[in-house]
Amino acid sequence: MKNITFVSNIITKPFESYLSGYNVDHCDLNTIIQVLGSEVRTDILVVLIDYSFFFDNFIKDDIYEKISMLKQHLLGFRKKNNARLILSNVYSPFYDFNSTLNIVNYNELLKLNHEIDKIACGVSDTAILNVFNIGINIGAERMYNLQNKFLFQSPFTKVATGLIAKEILSKIYLFQNPRKKVLAVDADNVLWGGIVGEDGIDNIKIDENYPGIIFKYFQSLLKALKNSGILLVIISKNNHNDVKEVFDSKNMPLKWDDFIIKKINWQPKSKSIIDVANELNLNIDSFVFIDDSPFEINEVRETLGSVECYKLDANNPIKNLSILNNIVGLKSLIVVEEDARKTELYVEERKRKELIPDASSVDDYIKNLEINISYSINNKAHLPRIAQLVNKTNQFNLTTRRYNVVELERMMDNYSVFDFQVTDKYGDLGIVGVGIVIDDLVDTLLLSCRALSRRVEEKILKVIQLETGNKNLKAVYEETAANSQVEEFYEDMGFEIINGNKHKKEYILKHKVEDIEFIKAHRR
Repeated sequence: MKNITFVSNIITKPFESYLSGYNVDHCDLNTIIQVLGSEVRTDILVVLIDYSFFFDNFIKDDIYEKISMLKQHLLGFRKKNNARLILSNVYSPFYDFNSTLNIVNYNELLKLNHEIDKIACGVSDTAILNVFNIGINIGAERMYNLQNKFLFQSPFTKVATGLIAKEILSKIYLFQNPRKKVLAVDADNVLWGGIVGEDGIDNIKIDENYPGIIFKYFQSLLKALKNSGILLVIISKNNHNDVKEVFDSKNMPLKWDDFIIKKINWQPKSKSIIDVANELNLNIDSFVFIDDSPFEINEVRETLGSVECYKLDANNPIKNLSILNNIVGLKSLIVVEEDARKTELYVEERKRKELIPDASSVDDYIKNLEINISYSINNKAHLPRIAQLVNKTNQFNLTTRRYNVVELERMMDNYSVFDFQVTDKYGDLGIVGVGIVIDDLVDTLLLSCRALSRRVEEKILKVIQLETGNKNLKAVYEETAANSQVEEFYEDMGFEIINGNKHKKEYILKHKVEDIEFIKAHRR
C-alpha cells in the first residue's frame, strides 16, 4: 500500500510531511460526494470530514439527510473500488455560552459520530479515523486554529495534524497485518505495584489510592483487550501460590480466570512463552510481551526475535498507560463475535483435550465430542469473519490465498463461498472454516487451528462436493512456509494429481468423498 488519496472539505496538504514513504494525492476541495461516486485509483482513500460538512448550526434534519447521502455514496464507492477506506468521524469545538445548550450540542455530535460508526461497520474494508477522540484528548485549543480555518480552510493545528496522521498510519498497519493474539504480562510491578514475594500481599499497590489506582486502571485496559479477543497470559518468575493469593484476596478488575494460561515459575521467560505457544497451538509471532525488567525484556527479545516486547516503567506507572495504548498490534479494525469469546473458546478446547486419554481410538474420541456443523453459502452477514479467517489462517490452508472483503463479496455474487460453524457438547467454536469454489475448482479450503484433529475438514469437503453437485471437482495445493501439514490432504481424500510438484499440485476428484457419519452437518 503505497498510495494514499485524501478527499475532504478542508485543505489536506499539511498531512503530506507526516506520511513519508507514501505517495500522497489530494482530491479537489469539497468533492467528497463526487469522488465517492467515481472510480478512484489508489490503495487508501482517506475521507476526512470537517464538522462543517454536516452543519453550521445543529439542525437535526439536515444532519441525518447528509448522513444518509454519505452512506449511499460510500456503499456505491465500494461496488466500484477496491481501495481501503479510512473514514473520519467529527470533532467540533463549542463555545460554552450556555451549559445546557453546550451539552445538547455535544449529545448531537455523539449521535452523529455513532451514525458514522454504523456506516463504517456496514461498508467493507472501512476503518474509522477517530478524530473526535483526538480532539477530546488534546482539547479544542490544541486541535483547532480557527484563524487558519477561516483564512485557508486548514483548521487543524500542527499537533492535531501529526496525531491524525499517526492514526491514519495505524489504520494502514491494521489493514496490512493480522492482529496479535496473545498478550503475555509479568505480575509484579505490572499488574500491581511492588513485589509480592518481598513486600507481602498487604503491601502491594492495587487499591483506590495513588499509585495503586493506576494499576487498577491498567488492569481494566487489559480486561477490555481480553473482551475484544486478546488472550491474556501471566509470565512471572514467582511462587505460584503467592500470585494466586493476590487474586484471591484483592478486589481487582482482572480475575484469575481472565488469564487463559499462567506460567508462574523460575524458568527463563522465553521458555514459558514457547510453552504457552505450544499449548495454544499458536506461533510466537502472534505474542506481545510486557515486563518491567530490562533483563527479562532483553532475554525474550534476543531468544524470540518475533515476539514484540515492551518494557514498562515500575517507577512511573502513569507512563505505562500510554505505552499500552500505542501497541498497534493489539488494536483491531473490527471485533466479531468469535473475538469476544476467544478466551472462552480456548478454555472449552482444553476441556476437549481432557477426553483424549479416556478414548480407545481417535474416532471414539471424536464421536464423544458430538460434533455438529452448520454452514451457509454466500452469506454476506458473515463476511467480516470469513475475511478474518482467509487473511489469518496459515496452518490448515491449502492455498493461503488472501482476499479482502470486497473481493470476497464479489465472489459471493458469482461463485460459492462456504462458511462452517462447529459446535460440540462443550460449546460453540464459532465460524472456523471457509471454502471457496470457483466454477469447478476449490480455490480456498481452510480451517482454524482450534478445530483441527477431529475430521471436521473431511466433513466440510464432503459438504462442498454435495452442495456443488460436481462429479469432477478440482482442487489445488500451494506450498507456504506454514501449511506443510496439509501437503497430502487431497491425496488422502482420494483426489488424483493431474499436474504439479511438491510446491504446487493440481487435482481432480472422480468419485464421492467418504462421509463421516458421526459428524452431523446441516445448512442454515
